[in-house]
Amino acid sequence: MRVDQISTMWLSIGGILVFLMIPAIGMLEAGLVRRVNVINAMSKGLMSFAVFLPAWFAVFPLFFHGIFSDGYYPTGEGTGVPMYIYGFFLGVFGAVTLALIGAGAPERLRFGGWLAFALFFSLVQWPLVASWIWGGGFLSKLGSLLGLGDFGVLDFAGGTVVHAYAGLAGFIITLLLGPSLRRAWANGGGRARLSPLIYKERVEYMHAELQYAILGTILLYFGWFGFNGMSTVTVSEQSQYAISNTAIAGSLAGAITALLSRMHEKVWNPIAIIAGLLGGLVMITPLAGFVDIWVSYVVGVLAGLVTYYGTKLVERYYFIDDPVGSLPVHGFNGILGSALVPVFAKPGLSPYAGLIYGGSPAWLGVQLLGMAIALLFVVATTYIATWLLRRSRFRISVEEELLGLDVVDHGVERP
Repeated sequence: MRVDQISTMWLSIGGILVFLMIPAIGMLEAGLVRRVNVINAMSKGLMSFAVFLPAWFAVFPLFFHGIFSDGYYPTGEGTGVPMYIYGFFLGVFGAVTLALIGAGAPERLRFGGWLAFALFFSLVQWPLVASWIWGGGFLSKLGSLLGLGDFGVLDFAGGTVVHAYAGLAGFIITLLLGPSLRRAWANGGGRARLSPLIYKERVEYMHAELQYAILGTILLYFGWFGFNGMSTVTVSEQSQYAISNTAIAGSLAGAITALLSRMHEKVWNPIAIIAGLLGGLVMITPLAGFVDIWVSYVVGVLAGLVTYYGTKLVERYYFIDDPVGSLPVHGFNGILGSALVPVFAKPGLSPYAGLIYGGSPAWLGVQLLGMAIALLFVVATTYIATWLLRRSRFRISVEEELLGLDVVDHGVERP
């Protein structure tokens, strides 16, 4: 094939930027968990690419250029990008998804159990879902299969394939592993008999490494311009929309959550600001290259509201401990952003017109059904995998949780 040097360089740089997001996720988690789990959090970020990328390059030709799909998506092989450059770009998206799942299920799972799940995720679970939507698989042509027109599930850079996937998978793992001690104690759970010890842990400054979370968020935002901006694969008019929409939506959502925290909590809560920035970036991800600039303002406001109040909802009603806000930040925003693609997609930027441009309601039905199929598969397979891990005693004990995974799994004692 003829190699297009500009497109190949564009996608290579994009993949490198996305790669930076993987350890940044570890830093984000490290800043939001107890100080006795900081090294564990960062180690999961490291192992996300150490496990995923070798496995991915082994199976990528099967899932994206072989028996499981028809070829490259969305731009086809005619772009002049070599197969394994495209494979690297997709692969770092998978590693980001794995890192997000790990961050969404902290402090309770042995490192060996996490690695076992990571291997299943890398070889089977994520490649299947990604190929169904991005590899010419059945969800990319679901409308034709159902006789509803030439529609398929569109996901510009991973609203469903990355963020909704990670948010729901992390939620299932956390739910099955049970609440952490601090959450159980706060809710008067069955482990409340250990309240003197738990109180000691609870009054310890829980976010002693919050500066890690802030730095991790900055690096994530930086990498997101490769994540969304270079998902055009080639340099085109679409690129300006993908980059600009990313900048606007993430920033505006962060400003909205800052104002909401000031209004409700009487402080400028840095954790709320972090969540808002990430929530805006997540919601714009499936839309970034398909919509006009004004849509990013709508998304920014909407993501700020969804993130702030969604986080409060999860904290109040779910008996789990999700310190990084994986379910509301990634799950809620990823689902809503993906569902809005058939509403706001602009002709000329998207292969199909959205509803506001006179597009067919059938596409909205196809999009929602395809998302449901993909995410139900993620939930079901994650449930089975986590159940097996718990049966295999990879859930740490009460005593080990008090000590922290840095000591238990990594032999690192905090001063």
